[in-house]
Amino acid sequence: MRNAEKIAYTTSALIVAGLVALAAPVAVSALSLSSPDEQTRPAPASAGTQGDEDADVPGVPDGYVDVGDDTSIPEDGPGACAASAFVSITGEGSVPDTAKLLRPENLEDTGPREFANGEVGYAEDGRIATYTVASGDSLWAVGDRLCIYNALALGALNGDEAYEVIQPGDVLVIDPAAVPDFEYEYSGT
Repeated sequence: MRNAEKIAYTTSALIVAGLVALAAPVAVSALSLSSPDEQTRPAPASAGTQGDEDADVPGVPDGYVDVGDDTSIPEDGPGACAASAFVSITGEGSVPDTAKLLRPENLEDTGPREFANGEVGYAEDGRIATYTVASGDSLWAVGDRLCIYNALALGALNGDEAYEVIQPGDVLVIDPAAVPDFEYEYSGT
């Protein structure tokens, strides 16, 4: 083996050893003896927050609220929203087959804005049900306008692939329970 090859191998080995040494503390903390739930969620919510009803749910962090389906989100909503709704897409096995809106009472139309100028559609009982996309709208802004924490899930809820852009005239289902004939279909994303 030539000297240049020996130097290259030695340098590579030192770099790998250094990276392993840097990663060791992170790996050790990730492999602590706590349960997986304790590793991913801080202490339970304290009294006096909107999450009071969730104080008995183990693992809900301060400032967060349990929305169901083993999910916690910040108790404050985006922008002018007091709280958030959450699009939940779940299922048994590898294919999601159920879509619902958790905390639909938190849906609120905070008004048109840049990238969210479309029309909000309402169910007969007054709940927000749909949103008709206007030119230039984006899922993030629509979610912000309607107090939805995970706005990009609206695309999946409506059968769009992850890379698809919403188009003017698209009618997005916002609350599946408020749209009588809506059936969620997994798009493969």
